[in-house]
Amino acid sequence: MVFRPSAAILLAIVVLAGCGNGLKTRDKVQEAIVHRLETSSGLDMNSLDVTTTSVRFDKNMAYATVAFHPKGDSSVSSGMVMKYTLEDRGGKWVVVNVADSQGHGMTGHGAASGAPLPPGHPPVNGETQPSHGQPQ
Repeated sequence: MVFRPSAAILLAIVVLAGCGNGLKTRDKVQEAIVHRLETSSGLDMNSLDVTTTSVRFDKNMAYATVAFHPKGDSSVSSGMVMKYTLEDRGGKWVVVNVADSQGHGMTGHGAASGAPLPPGHPPVNGETQPSHGQPQ
């Protein structure tokens, strides 16, 4: 006896398979991070190159490492690296935590260690940080 699945079952399998992982891409994560920066950071995004250098997915969470450099200058001393934690909320990535390259948290009450934010990083929760000679 040969089992032949109906066309409706095959169609359902194809549709469900196509819907699953569209959100779990580096591009979708970077879109969410850039959107957060554009809407709440005060940074001039036209003067920065923002590159998501790595992303790891775990269930409904994404963990991204992002490098920031002034446009046209990729030297290590002129940029910074931040780590972002994002959560899938209703089919969209939402940034839920930001940390410096050593993992010191930036949300809540500023840096977890009490240290100032990296030069050029936007204020967190209305706190102002020294500009370290960089334009605001």
